[in-house]
Amino acid sequence: MKYYDVTFHGVSGRAVIKRTVPSDKEPFDAWQDACTKVTEEELQLLVNDAYVVIARKLLARIDIEEVKDPIEEAQTRKDELTNVINTLSNMGF
Repeated sequence: MKYYDVTFHGVSGRAVIKRTVPSDKEPFDAWQDACTKVTEEELQLLVNDAYVVIARKLLARIDIEEVKDPIEEAQTRKDELTNVINTLSNMGF
């Protein structure tokens, strides 16, 4: 499973970003997993506890960027912090 940040750009210049979307699909199709419902006329999303409806005719483009697994990233940060604490401890701080 990969994770993506999906940005829906409207023709007005505004954008809606859905972050860390898990998807087993190819990046080109991963935007579908960001949506709660896809119809011919609109895309429906749930972003930050807000229900967003985007009319497809007002959609300019969709950008997809692969990001790290959020659980793996949190573990990496924890490991880095542990290493810093151990280093400072070994130095006598």
